[in-house]
Amino acid sequence: MRTSQTSQQTSPTRFVESPAMESVLAVVVLLCCCMVETQTESEVDGLLRELTARVEKLESKPKVAFSASFMINDEHYHLGPFGENTTVVYEKVITNIGEAYNPDTGVFTAPVRGAYYFTFTCNVGNSGKANAALLKNGVNMAAVYEYANPKSGIYHSGTNGVTLDLVEGDKVYVVLWSGSSIFDNSRISMFSGYLLFPIDNK
Repeated sequence: MRTSQTSQQTSPTRFVESPAMESVLAVVVLLCCCMVETQTESEVDGLLRELTARVEKLESKPKVAFSASFMINDEHYHLGPFGENTTVVYEKVITNIGEAYNPDTGVFTAPVRGAYYFTFTCNVGNSGKANAALLKNGVNMAAVYEYANPKSGIYHSGTNGVTLDLVEGDKVYVVLWSGSSIFDNSRISMFSGYLLFPIDNK
């Protein structure tokens, strides 16, 4: 039967790299077989190659995600105040899929162009003022500003998030503005981000 022969000749099993891809390609093969009576063999073969390439592209999507705090032990850890603007180095890495975040510098470097989502939370430190911002290549993208009385014993914090269109090599990091401070305990001051989806440069 022609339908059976076509599916065997154009079987894409040589491209299969994972169970998920195998399942998708199986569906593609079935759909193409249903179209054989209205398509020529060369058209079906071309369609299979095109759909297989698309599946492989989806399967190869970069995986990028990280979360970190600057707490390095179980005690209260204060950062600041400083006399100048200071990049917050979140040394305590919880997740760093893709290794795009550098815990030595506190800087995230985009590995590919895409839409990325970032969040950061700052708990007010002993200066009574948490004034920080998330910067992209030195430009303010989102900010947190919170006051608290250090003697009250009450925690005050602020958080913000933003979606950014980044190209490969763009730098994203959190800066603590001069004269303010933040503190961490049980990971309450965090910096996180992940790739939503890559963007084709074409």
